[in-house]
Amino acid sequence: MKLTFKNATKILFIFITSLTVIFYIFAKGININIFPAEASVNAELTINKGIGFKLSNRFIFFPGNKKVSIESSGFYSQDLEFTVSASSETFSVELKKLPGNIRINLTPEIDTDIFVDGQLKSPLLNIYSIDAGLHNIQIKHPLYITHEANIDILGMGIAQDFSFKLIPNWASITFNSSPQEAGVYLSGNYLGDTPLKTNIVSGPHEVIYKKEGYKDLIAMERVKTGVPRILDSVTLSLLPAIVSIDSTPQKARLIINNNYQGFTPTKINLAPNKKNIISLELDGYKTLQKVINLESNTNLALEFDLEPELGRVNINSNLKADVFVDNVFLGSTPLAVDLHAISQQVSLRKKGYRSYASIIKPSPEFETKVSAFLIVEEAARFRESPDKYTTTGENQMVLLQPGLIEMGAKRSQIGQRANETIRKVELTKPFYLSIHEVTSSQFSMYTKQSPPNNPISQDTLPVVNISWNDAALYCNWLSRKEGFSNFYQVRNNQVIGFNLSSEGYRMPTESEWSWTARTTKSKPGQYLVFPWGNRMPIPKGAGNLADESSKGSSSSFIPNYSDGFPSLAAVGSFNPNDKGIFDLEGNASEYVNDFYSIMIDSKKTYIDLTGPSSGRGHVIKGPSWKTSTITELRYSYRDQSSAGDDKTGFRIARWLIGKHDEI
Repeated sequence: MKLTFKNATKILFIFITSLTVIFYIFAKGININIFPAEASVNAELTINKGIGFKLSNRFIFFPGNKKVSIESSGFYSQDLEFTVSASSETFSVELKKLPGNIRINLTPEIDTDIFVDGQLKSPLLNIYSIDAGLHNIQIKHPLYITHEANIDILGMGIAQDFSFKLIPNWASITFNSSPQEAGVYLSGNYLGDTPLKTNIVSGPHEVIYKKEGYKDLIAMERVKTGVPRILDSVTLSLLPAIVSIDSTPQKARLIINNNYQGFTPTKINLAPNKKNIISLELDGYKTLQKVINLESNTNLALEFDLEPELGRVNINSNLKADVFVDNVFLGSTPLAVDLHAISQQVSLRKKGYRSYASIIKPSPEFETKVSAFLIVEEAARFRESPDKYTTTGENQMVLLQPGLIEMGAKRSQIGQRANETIRKVELTKPFYLSIHEVTSSQFSMYTKQSPPNNPISQDTLPVVNISWNDAALYCNWLSRKEGFSNFYQVRNNQVIGFNLSSEGYRMPTESEWSWTARTTKSKPGQYLVFPWGNRMPIPKGAGNLADESSKGSSSSFIPNYSDGFPSLAAVGSFNPNDKGIFDLEGNASEYVNDFYSIMIDSKKTYIDLTGPSSGRGHVIKGPSWKTSTITELRYSYRDQSSAGDDKTGFRIARWLIGKHDEI
């Protein structure tokens, strides 16, 4: 069919009509409201995504995702993305104004820091870009009072000018120093060199002047706003000379220009370019002086040897003795010597004598004299020792100063035995002796149990039925308790020897026991045969012997004598002798320290005789509660044993000073 104009027009009409019907059925209207109003007036909307028709701020879209760009002069552009659904919708868009272009004019014209809402703002070509709206602005400069204001920014790129007048917060200050060209620092910041005139913010300031070779000078200055000042010129001091000073010996007093500076070694500062008088003083040494003149900022080390002062000392004593000064041997008395003029100890020593010691301080101006009277050490110790004391084992001790004793008996003496040979002994060593025989109770403190056959209820009875070795071990135990060295040398609990240099506890020697028993204060030079004298009969209360009550318990007894005790008696039940010693006659016979031996008669006088160094048995002295014969009642009677029995005990003794050489 030939297409005519009429037919073409008809077809076009039908097509357009169809499209209109389709568009009418499927297209949806979208309204876009723009705020603020001034943005809406000049707004330009552009479809960037999707097909639609724009009718002012209204669009006709088919359903689907759409994007519209919105632009308005003076506002930031904004894209709106949305999805067209089956119904029409309205969208609202608020555009944000562009910042305003702000110029800030200051009087005076100075560079300052501008803070907007607390944030430092930097300009571009002297223009500050600030968002539209009300803002707080602060203008800060160290020399002016901070200016604060609220400004309303129109934004939209509109140019605005704000003018502010700053109020000064400074004053002109002039700094001078001697010498000049000193650096001036304020709060650690360098300002320049003197002479210097500059503006300083008001308020208190620490000003520091610095110059090489000089001490830093610190000053406090208060600046008042608008009040210019020319500060007084400051005078800088040269740096001191540093001097290290030492001396031999050290600890000398250091005095500089009559001012005390401490003790050597030390380090001090000296004023430069002037005479300084250094003095060193030390007791016993000559004062040393030195004058020095040093340049600024120099270092010097000085060492001085002090010369000792000497004083003449004359030292003498009643006996030739060794002289020591601070334990250094110098010679023997008499001695004249020059000594250092300081406090020191002078000692005079001689073997066997009490040392003399004195603190002296010699003087170079006069002679110092030391005169000592030396006495035997034992005599000195005897003077200072107590007459009596009680041991930690509860033994009561008495101090005795012995003398000459003639031991043994003449052959003409009734009851004399062959082992009672005559021998003289000179006892020179003071000694302590227990006034009682050691009791069961005292011995049990060592053994921690009652001795055999002696119940603890009878603790005041002499301990018996013990060996001589047991008695020696008791003595060592007591020595250790009181801090003395052991007198008895022991191996495997057996005595193997004596330590004669010990001052510890022991049994008395036969010589000591005999002197204690036989000598009297009333008749010096005479020696008792019996405790009561030299003749029989036995007086009443002489001691605990084998009296008539011993019938049946002893092989013999003393007729017509009664002491009230059929066996052992409590120690101290009878009167002591004139030295205060109990039970030397009766109760228990006593071990002494000596090994048993028989010496020949001799006219020799032995000194501090201790008996032989070895043997089998030990000497037993004194009668016991079983003694009844004249032979055994005599003090010169000697028996021997080491095993122990029911009538033998012991008492203890000790020297003030041990015997160093056995005689």
